[in-house]
Amino acid sequence: MGNMIGLNPSTSGGTCLQMSNGLTDVFLNVLVLGGSALAKTVSEKRLIVWLAERDQSRVGMGTVGFDLRDMPWAPASFARDREFLLCVAAGARERMGWEKLDYHPNEKLLFPCLDRFAELVGEMAFSEIKADALEEWLLGADVSDPVLCGFPLCPRHQTLLTVFGCHICNN
Repeated sequence: MGNMIGLNPSTSGGTCLQMSNGLTDVFLNVLVLGGSALAKTVSEKRLIVWLAERDQSRVGMGTVGFDLRDMPWAPASFARDREFLLCVAAGARERMGWEKLDYHPNEKLLFPCLDRFAELVGEMAFSEIKADALEEWLLGADVSDPVLCGFPLCPRHQTLLTVFGCHICNN
C-alpha cells in the first residue's frame, strides 16, 4: 500500500506522485519542516498545517494521499500560495530544517518526489481549486484546534502543530 498525490489522481494515472508509506512520511516531514519556517501569512500556515494533518501515525498507513484541489486554498491568495508551496518544495530540496530530523532522508528517493510535487503544484490552475474546501476544513476544526488558536509551534522542531500534535514528533 502507499499514497498518491496529484491533480485528480483517481483519473490521471501516471501524472500523479506515488510513494510508499515510509517515503510519504519523509516527504511530509521535510515539507512541514521547511514550510513551517517559511510560512508567514495565515493562508500559508493553513496549507502547512493541512499537509501536517496527513499524519499516517494518527490516521492510518496508506490513507494520506490527496488531490491538490482538495487543499484549503484561499481563492484571494491562490497565486501567492502556489508560489509559496513551490518555495517549500525547493527549500526541502535544499535540506531546509533537516538538521532537526534524527535521520538523513534518502535523497535518491525523496528528490524526485519533491520535483514531481513541484511540477503538480505548478500545473494547478485557479479554476481547479475547490472554493468550499477551506471553509469545510475550518468548520470541521474543534475550537481547540491549533489552526484556530494562533498556529502554535512545536518547541522542539519549530513546526506548526496540528490537532495531532507535531508531525515530526509523531513520526
